[in-house]
Amino acid sequence: MKKENKIEDKIENKIEDKIENKAGRAAAQGELLCVRDLHKRYAVENSRTMKREYTEVIQEISLTVRANESVCIMGRSGCGKTTLLKILGGLLAPTAGSVYYKGENLFRYRQKRMEEYRRTQVGFVFQDYKLLDHLTVRDNMILPLMLEHKDVGAAVRKVEEMADRLQIAGRLEYYPGELSGGEKQRAAIGRALMNDPELILADEPTGNLDEASGRIVMELLTGLQKEMHKTLILVTHDKEIADYCDRTIMIRDGRIS
Repeated sequence: MKKENKIEDKIENKIEDKIENKAGRAAAQGELLCVRDLHKRYAVENSRTMKREYTEVIQEISLTVRANESVCIMGRSGCGKTTLLKILGGLLAPTAGSVYYKGENLFRYRQKRMEEYRRTQVGFVFQDYKLLDHLTVRDNMILPLMLEHKDVGAAVRKVEEMADRLQIAGRLEYYPGELSGGEKQRAAIGRALMNDPELILADEPTGNLDEASGRIVMELLTGLQKEMHKTLILVTHDKEIADYCDRTIMIRDGRIS
């Protein structure tokens, strides 16, 4: 039995090595992210039978994302698109499958390396902004730079420049509670870009905004993405928002359709 397990392990390692080599070659050709046969399932207790059952949220997803492109992941609520985004951001581990970032297997990172990836390589933009209510816009935006122990003077200048580009320079001393939804999201985008990440992950960034505010936010977000040569992966259920991206990937019932 042990001999059989060793043989299986060797086969799995060889397959993994082949995938890593392929991912490494893809990274050299400009692919930033490479996802292979991704699955995510959750255990749920059936209240009637009291037995544990499993729900597959993501099934057999494979995709690649090139550096500097904008990709929309689109689908109905509950189809698995936010779960996929969390996995790509290193916030959630898959049940099976692999995610390669610049040719490296993301989920082989040690904890410290994973934290560094989330902190410096990825900028997160959330539907509900995730701004700290007790801090001003300036302090919310400067926080990622302070966590990286950046020079204070340079950090202040960077925040002011970004706020100007996002058209909220006059709101830097305001608190989140004093802002409109669109202004909050612009501040959140500025914070996400502070550490100059390669990858921006935006989860329904216009979901809490009216149509006009959503349009402004998307124009600013995609404009900065192109100008700063970033890669954007955006989740939405709105076709008009999807049209701002270079291409769209449709997900239905946890699978690419």
